[in-house]
Amino acid sequence: MSAVSLLPRGAIPTSTTWPSGLLQPGDEARFARYERSLAFYGGEQWGERARRGETRLVVNYARTLVRKVASYVFPAPVRFSVPPEPDELAVRDAANRAERLLATLGAELDLARLDLALCIDAAVVGDAAVKVTWDAARGKPRVVAVDPATLSARWAADDPRDLRRMVQVYGLTGDDVADLFPEVSRGRLGLEAGRVYTTVEEWTPSRWRLSVAGQLVHDRPNPYGWIPYVVVANDPRPFSFWGQSDLDDLADVCRELNRRMSKLARVLELSGSPIAVLENVDGSEGISVGPGAKWELPEGAKAYLLDLLGGGGVGLHIDFINLLYRSLHDLSETPRTAFGDAGRDLSGAALEVEIQPLVQKVGRKRRLWDGFYARRNALLLDLLERFGGEDLAGLRRTTTIWPSVLPSDTDGTVRNAVALVGNGIQSRRTAIAALGGDDPEAELARIAAEMETFAGGTPSAEPIV
Repeated sequence: MSAVSLLPRGAIPTSTTWPSGLLQPGDEARFARYERSLAFYGGEQWGERARRGETRLVVNYARTLVRKVASYVFPAPVRFSVPPEPDELAVRDAANRAERLLATLGAELDLARLDLALCIDAAVVGDAAVKVTWDAARGKPRVVAVDPATLSARWAADDPRDLRRMVQVYGLTGDDVADLFPEVSRGRLGLEAGRVYTTVEEWTPSRWRLSVAGQLVHDRPNPYGWIPYVVVANDPRPFSFWGQSDLDDLADVCRELNRRMSKLARVLELSGSPIAVLENVDGSEGISVGPGAKWELPEGAKAYLLDLLGGGGVGLHIDFINLLYRSLHDLSETPRTAFGDAGRDLSGAALEVEIQPLVQKVGRKRRLWDGFYARRNALLLDLLERFGGEDLAGLRRTTTIWPSVLPSDTDGTVRNAVALVGNGIQSRRTAIAALGGDDPEAELARIAAEMETFAGGTPSAEPIV
């Protein structure tokens, strides 16, 4: 491993600052793609340099559309159900305990806000990632976001879902090294407090290696037995580990929209300060345009104001801009209805049909997040049982309970749950969990107690299932 000692403060590692041999094929192109997408999302949407005096507008529809879709994916925090397998009383108790722990962790770690930010990040650059570890000082798991531009992954040759190694390269000051890795002596490594040093973590299921400033600090067995990184790839190809940016399809239309809007703004600006046109005049000395101005023109000369708004030219600009708007909404699968503007009076059923493309896009994204949650929750439950002393009966599988995409969906979900329970197809516990209950067993016990109270008897301790 080559010794790369310093990174600028706050800088993201590049191919020149990565230790040799750690980058995988395609990583450099991926890092460059991240940089371009972030710049475009931030408003750098003009490819060429501006001419002198040129008016340039940036109508950042790209950022608006990405945030809008993320808001529909996560209109409210998600919840999780832990199926008891096998369905025995002790396992059911462990499943309830696991659900409560996941809900508590989500609130303590503010995971709902983090997930929304990760959803936006994945849509912009194509990937988002978190690192799940055990915080011994606080006695609970730790979930932190990781910049995918600091990661390099290696997976099985025949299966990109089988992660074999993850390397993270980032910068830490000497003080940060002592804070994050207290067992490492800053003096032994010769680190200065304020300088930023390249830090490399290399994880496999069996080993963990840590290097700081090119010096190997740790090379020990992996304390977890699994790689503590979870990546959510946005719309990945079937044979690819990394995802694709949602901005790829929108970039050209956004650039053209900016150009058309800027041209229209220029036309309107000039029409407010009209151009005087003189014909058959040798010079324009002494001629000024303004209120009360008088001109003396030679015989045969003509003067008039250039009308830039005549002939329907502005209408053509507006028609083309509207066509670009429609293309943006079609490509992003986000109809104007999602912004509260249907443009005409529609019935409830017609509105649902019009917004269906967005509902389908949200469904695709949620299927990707289902895999992310299954992995992240499995790691959290493993940490809680192995390091936190919780008895979870080895339960690791979770089911994501998503909030309704549209307000009308809630009523339909309740009606379906009532019908399924009434016909003996689904248990009350499953229905409560599907409707967002944090603790189905406790809710069932309260229902049983109320029924006994109203019946005049003694509350039953046996839950209704």
